Amino acid sequence: MIKVTPVPAFSDNYIWVLHEDGGTAATVVDPGEAAPVRAFLERNNLQLAAILITHHHPDHTNGLAELTDDRIPVYGPAQEKVPGVTVPVGGGDSVRLAHPDLTLGVLDVPGHTLGHIAYTGRDILLSGDALFSVGCGRLFEGTAEQMLA
Repeated sequence: MIKVTPVPAFSDNYIWVLHEDGGTAATVVDPGEAAPVRAFLERNNLQLAAILITHHHPDHTNGLAELTDDRIPVYGPAQEKVPGVTVPVGGGDSVRLAHPDLTLGVLDVPGHTLGHIAYTGRDILLSGDALFSVGCGRLFEGTAEQMLA
């Protein structure tokens, strides 16, 4: 079974970790800080297998440099410049993860940023700052019409 675990970051944000029960590796989503990710992985005896980025804002990307090396794929929005992204993706693409064993579709969801993307599959939606449980994210670069579409 795949677990999606929130890891608190900053004073008001989460970094999401995808892993399997009893697994040895995990995928991290939007690591704005490296320290909480490292602590979570160490506590749970997990190795970092991949990183997913939804958009270019620093609170979602600042931990990349500390967490990555040449062996870890970093998927991120093809329409944004995110240092450290090694596999640019956009709407209609799919991402095949090994840990956890999961294929995610990629959706273009501009509004919060122009190149914002989301990942979806197997009852999982990783929407970054485009969608929250009580509303949508703030519009920084896009328009309300883009967000609605």
